[in-house]
Amino acid sequence: MTHGTIKPETDYGISRIDDEKYRAHAWRVSLRRHGRTHVKNFTDRKYGDRECALQEAREYRDQFIRENPPVSRREVCAVRRSNNKSGITGVCTYAKRYQLSNGSIRESWYWEASWPTVQGKSAKVIFSVNTYGQDMARQMAFNARREGLAAVEGVFWRSEPGDLADGNKDKKNRMSPSSRVA
Repeated sequence: MTHGTIKPETDYGISRIDDEKYRAHAWRVSLRRHGRTHVKNFTDRKYGDRECALQEAREYRDQFIRENPPVSRREVCAVRRSNNKSGITGVCTYAKRYQLSNGSIRESWYWEASWPTVQGKSAKVIFSVNTYGQDMARQMAFNARREGLAAVEGVFWRSEPGDLADGNKDKKNRMSPSSRVA
């Protein structure tokens, strides 16, 4: 049995199944939205031939994407993770320890805000508790995160090829097919 993928620029979410043992020949549409995988097969036999089945699979995929658009990057950035202690996603506090020349240890605390910029990149800004005080440094980190997220655009990178249903063929900022999880 082979599960071959085809050109991701035109057939995002579609893969080929050819299994001689079970005489299964089909195109499979597999897309993930909000933690749930949606799968539908388009057999060559049912749709007449390989090309007709592929056309049906593309139409189904495009309709699915119109009805279930990819999650925006901003939405993904707002999801609060279970290990979040600050109450705001992308904001944390931490300490840096320094050993002074006399051998004693000094600890400095910071609040950090981070957010994605372009795929695979992120920005961060750090506010010293020693300089601004605990409450002010924390509030400055929250504000920086909010301002940083205001500039985040597009769809979540795992879903981005889905915009092909709208005819966007721009290949910049795309992940390779092997690293993408729709």
